[in-house]
Amino acid sequence: MMIVVIGAGTVGVSLVQRALAAGHNDLVVVEPDQALADACAAQFDARVLAMDVGDEGFVRETRLERAEALIATTDDDATNLMAMMLGQEAGVETLTSTVNGTTHLGLFKRLGVRILADPERLVAQHLLDITLLPETSDVTTLRGGQQILELQLGEDSPLIGLTDAQLQQGDWLDGDLELVARIRNGETRALSDDETLAAGDGLILFAPERLRGRRRRVFREKHLEG
Repeated sequence: MMIVVIGAGTVGVSLVQRALAAGHNDLVVVEPDQALADACAAQFDARVLAMDVGDEGFVRETRLERAEALIATTDDDATNLMAMMLGQEAGVETLTSTVNGTTHLGLFKRLGVRILADPERLVAQHLLDITLLPETSDVTTLRGGQQILELQLGEDSPLIGLTDAQLQQGDWLDGDLELVARIRNGETRALSDDETLAAGDGLILFAPERLRGRRRRVFREKHLEG
C-alpha cells in the first residue's frame, strides 16, 4: 500500500516505523522542518520530502493521486485539514487524521475522514488506566468505557492448569470479565477446549465497563498474575 504521512514528529515517526514493520507498504513522509525530515530519512527506508502541505508542489511531489491512504499526524488541525482536503480532491481512498481540537471534529467528519480525536486525552487516559491497575501488563479503555486488559501469569498464579471452561465456571473472572485470547510464544489465539493455562502465558481479557472499586480489586485479591 502506498501511504502518504504528514508530519515526522513523535507520532509520525512511530507510525512510519510500524507501517514499514508491517511490510508491503511504500511510504512518503512530508515534514516542513528540515532537521526532522533529515532525521526521518536517515532512520527509515521511506521517501521524505522537506516541504509544507501548502506548498504548490505538494500534490505533484507526493504523487498523491497514486496514494491509497493519507495520514495526517501533526498537532496543527489546519495543516491536517488542508491535507485531508487535498487528499479528497486527489481521490485518495482512505483519509485518516489526528484532531486536536474537539470543535474541529465536524470539519473532518464532513470530508469522510477517519479520525483520532484528542490524542493527548487518550494518552492521559492510558496513563491513568495502567496506574490504577498496576498488576496488568496493559490496559486500553474504549470509547464506550469498555476495557481490554492484558496480564501475564506468574509461577504461583492459581489459574495455572485451568481450562477455559474451568475459568468461566469459577469466580476468577468476577462475573463480566471475559477471556478473549491467550498469548504464548508470541502467538495470540483463543484457548481451545482441552488446553490449559501455564506460567508465563499472557491473557487478554474484556470488561464491558470500566473496572472500578471492588471489580478492580479482583486483580489484587486473587493474584491472577501470580
